[in-house]
Amino acid sequence: MKIIHILLLGLLCCTSSVAVTAQQYMANEVARGDDNSWSVEDLGEGVYLFRWWPGFYVSAFVVGDGEVLAVDPVSRDVAPLYRAAIASVTSAPITKIVYSHDHRDHIVGADVLSPEAEIYAHPGTLASLERRGDTDVPKPDVLVNNGDTIDIAGRSVGVHYFGPNHGDSNIALSMTTGSGELLVFVDTLEIGIVPYRTLPDTNVQGYIASLQQAAKLDVDWVLGGHSGPGPAVWIDNYLNYFLDMEKALIKAEAETIEPPSASVEDVIAQGERYTDAVIAKAVDYLRPTYGHWSGFEAWAPLNAQTVRMYIIIGN
Repeated sequence: MKIIHILLLGLLCCTSSVAVTAQQYMANEVARGDDNSWSVEDLGEGVYLFRWWPGFYVSAFVVGDGEVLAVDPVSRDVAPLYRAAIASVTSAPITKIVYSHDHRDHIVGADVLSPEAEIYAHPGTLASLERRGDTDVPKPDVLVNNGDTIDIAGRSVGVHYFGPNHGDSNIALSMTTGSGELLVFVDTLEIGIVPYRTLPDTNVQGYIASLQQAAKLDVDWVLGGHSGPGPAVWIDNYLNYFLDMEKALIKAEAETIEPPSASVEDVIAQGERYTDAVIAKAVDYLRPTYGHWSGFEAWAPLNAQTVRMYIIIGN
């Protein structure tokens, strides 16, 4: 994934989409590491973005009056770079860290980023950490849920929880920037990029419902965990992608004939050929609308496998 991500760097800020007609994001870079491994962009109103380029990660942080709130430390190796990036624009201490969700590729290293910081997360993240027995991820001190706000010395970050989607603990965060309201929805929205592979740890029904709820919010921009910001129309773009995928699979299923099988071995082989045919046909239906999204040819067929199983089993 990281290699593919590096190839997509040029698409981060200005990728066109199915329906994007809103203004495009223009990066205001204010700091960069000596080795070019990280950069900081100023969004205005105390909101900044930390980008770690080798791994293609992006985390937002908010500078208040004498303190800083940071979202997702990423890893123990990246956290020192994140700390240096924050120090490049403010001398204020990092007093609050927010875990966007429970996935390890975003939340390891809080104790390296700022050992004294208070950690905020959804109750589901705490439950996952306790279930897994993770010893390298500090547990959250404060549990937050839908409708809560996190204050950061004169500024506030809104917390939104729409239910299970990419995992069952993923919270979206809203914050005011110099060019409008930003919704940070890590790993659930990626600007100009097809969802990752087989949609790991994803509740498809919940994903669709979450996007429908997010679309009702009054926001101007959206940020993923690996790309963006992009105009808020990307919420609708992702929602339409999943709805169109479901329709395409149902249509392809109805048009594909499954041959009879003479043995158990034939059932398996023929079943796989049938599945491959349905997936390929569904992807063909989607290509005219979504084929220009990065990763489409590699990942749309894998997305379709997961969505097809959701159609079959109902979850």
